[in-house]
Amino acid sequence: MSIKLKDICKHLGGDLSGDGEIEITGVSGIKDAEPNQITFVANTKYLSAIATTQASAIIIGRGVSGNGIATICVDNPYWGFVKALELFAWNADTKPQTGIHESVIIGENVSFGEGVTIEPFSVIADNVEIGDETIIKPHVYIGPDTKIGKNGLIYSQVSIRENVTIGDNVIIHCGAVIGSDGFGFTPDPSNNSPYKIPQIGTVVIEDNVEIGANTTIDRATIAETLIKSGTKLDNLVQIAHNVVIGKDCCLAAQSGMAGSSTLGDRVNIAGQSGVVGHLSVGENSVLFAKSAITKDTPPNSQLSGFPARPHKQELRFQAANRKLPELMRGFKQLQEKVVELEEKLKAIEHTEN
Repeated sequence: MSIKLKDICKHLGGDLSGDGEIEITGVSGIKDAEPNQITFVANTKYLSAIATTQASAIIIGRGVSGNGIATICVDNPYWGFVKALELFAWNADTKPQTGIHESVIIGENVSFGEGVTIEPFSVIADNVEIGDETIIKPHVYIGPDTKIGKNGLIYSQVSIRENVTIGDNVIIHCGAVIGSDGFGFTPDPSNNSPYKIPQIGTVVIEDNVEIGANTTIDRATIAETLIKSGTKLDNLVQIAHNVVIGKDCCLAAQSGMAGSSTLGDRVNIAGQSGVVGHLSVGENSVLFAKSAITKDTPPNSQLSGFPARPHKQELRFQAANRKLPELMRGFKQLQEKVVELEEKLKAIEHTEN
């Protein structure tokens, strides 16, 4: 695959300097780029690499020289890099083979939109609706009464349980499980053993959501677990029952939301972090890595630590903790001096008596 530089420039909406007829075959980092590839400089520390790069073209910011190499000048070079990647990314929608493979098992009263692709050995249960241009890769299970919107992409080994609603433009990566039972148990009065609470609610995933590999989203006990539009979930994320995640949130790998917790819009949660059940996190908040929220959090918070506290405060705690060994040594020395002074004082008192 190759694209003329002038066509890439048009896609980026930038200003071209140099030969627009150059055939570009891919995108690469500035140090690894080869001839006929395009690269970018978004950080000033890489400006010196322009002199040595093998790339045939560079995406640069305003006022930056390409050192004789063809350039596309844009306001935001990193965003330009992202848009260039779109042109060269593998796109499942362009695959020549479309339609429903003969090995697919299809239940009763199933509705398919136009241009739907379902690849081998998938199972589509009764009363399922799948919107236009949605692609379902091999070995996917879609349970009864589930609705999937338009332009979706569902990768292999995904399991979507019964009565789940998924919006348009949703991407679900390999091994994800949507609509598994929530972890709900109560003590059995007869023997105090855990007794399963039926999980009869649902999961609703709005438009433009992306769900990472092996992520799990549990169905609600009686209502709905809700992932609002634009939210992105990394691999290995756990969303428990009755959770509500706001618009345009980002949850990194191995983070988790306990039951009935709520995130406001545009909340970012870093890896291996979590939110205790029945708590709310205000919009535009950030939870740093390996942290846990243990109380309700106002909007625009930046939190870290366990339990999570304001990030600047946590940094001061960490700085103080690093000084503890030194402080303990000093404290021990003071104790020894106090004991020494007490012994001298006793000796003086004994002499005077």
